[in-house]
Amino acid sequence: MIRARPLSRLLVAVFALALSACAQQGGTRTDTASTGTVVPAPVDTLAAETAQPASVEAAAPIAAIAATADAKPATAPAPAQNPAPAASADADADADFQAIYGDGAGVNAGAVAQGALQPWDPWEKFNRKMHAINSSVDHAMIHPVAVTYVHVVPRPLRTGVSNFFHNITGPSNIVNSLLQGKPSQAGNSLFRFLVNSTFGIGGLLDVATQIHIPDKSNDFGTTFATWGWKNSRYLELPVFGPRTVRDATGMIGDIPLTPLPASHSVVGQVALRTINVVNIRAQLLSTDALREGAVDDYRLLRDAWWQRRNYQIWGDNAQDASSQLPDYLQTPPAKPD
Repeated sequence: MIRARPLSRLLVAVFALALSACAQQGGTRTDTASTGTVVPAPVDTLAAETAQPASVEAAAPIAAIAATADAKPATAPAPAQNPAPAASADADADADFQAIYGDGAGVNAGAVAQGALQPWDPWEKFNRKMHAINSSVDHAMIHPVAVTYVHVVPRPLRTGVSNFFHNITGPSNIVNSLLQGKPSQAGNSLFRFLVNSTFGIGGLLDVATQIHIPDKSNDFGTTFATWGWKNSRYLELPVFGPRTVRDATGMIGDIPLTPLPASHSVVGQVALRTINVVNIRAQLLSTDALREGAVDDYRLLRDAWWQRRNYQIWGDNAQDASSQLPDYLQTPPAKPD
């Protein structure tokens, strides 16, 4: 009996050590996830544990797993919940476009701001008919004469003709510069007129430009605009072509200030003005290629004249209309290949 007890105790101790070793081996798994890795539990187990968490510590990992399963990938942007900003941007773009180009009843239907890109053309129906008449006369008479004029008359002589007709506008430049409160510009125009009329042989030679006297054309249309008549309807006249009501009215004051009416010969006046028309048309021959490819020749001529006239009137003092445009309208359209 004395020897049996130590033996039984030894067996119990060995058995306890074996159980302990088994317990330690079962608690350390080789496939255990590393620290920081979240391993989702099976669906049934997750549902059971979520329904009855054993403790707050046990519930926290389960909530984290559920949140991870429901979360969207970080790289995929969430769809816009409110499309209102895009609609608002489209509305602003439409408003900007209508404010600039007009819609028949918008801001351009009544008046056009200084230097506006879109002509004020409420008489378009009449102007188109007059443009068709002018185009017919041009194709039948003026254009062929201008082509012949270019081929027959040498370039130096044609330049002299242009100088002559430009020089006779000197008195109108002087008077209108004074009416606009520009005495310095009036003095330059007077000096140019005197120099070219004398040393330039009646204006055939542009001596004033060679000695660097500034040249600035002026007329009553510009004077009326300076006095406040900034907005005027577009009007196409017979033979004279594009104008505005303001410029057509100004012609009444410009014609008496040219030396041509001083001639008492009606035939001489008609001949000189005919030569002037042919000379101007000859200078525009280079634009015929552009007009041939135009979808609407009337709008091309009208818009080009309108922009040039605005620059003549306002010059560098005019506000840059393009700076007032939105960015998407300032970007020029891509040219076709």
